[in-house]
Amino acid sequence: MERWKEIFIGKIPKAVYQMQLTYGEKQGLTIELSNGHTCVMIKFGVVQAVRMLDEGIVQSGLYCDSEIKKYKETGFQNVIYEVQDGEFAKYIKQISDGYGEVLNLMQYVVITSNYNVDIVTEWEPTIEIFN
Repeated sequence: MERWKEIFIGKIPKAVYQMQLTYGEKQGLTIELSNGHTCVMIKFGVVQAVRMLDEGIVQSGLYCDSEIKKYKETGFQNVIYEVQDGEFAKYIKQISDGYGEVLNLMQYVVITSNYNVDIVTEWEPTIEIFN
């Protein structure tokens, strides 16, 4: 059963952020969150898969409803969550013909007011915050 784990608790200030996602072979995946006061850079490096969906269409049926409900009740106090036993990571492992198991892939989800971004990677991201 899918479970979400809050990571980097309290590191990313609670705010309404605009998101810019940059991805390429050289720099990998970077998610930049910004508002008038803060810029947060979440750097994943090279990832195996990314799925980005408009927040309005994904709150039901895509993720475990009990996990969404648990964090939605508090207004998603955290921005990034590690998803354990997530369906997206399972799908990527299934189509990778064993490659995903060797890499010990993990799934993360970044939640903003407008988007949900799922990332499947073998690395934990780094976070930089600028004021």
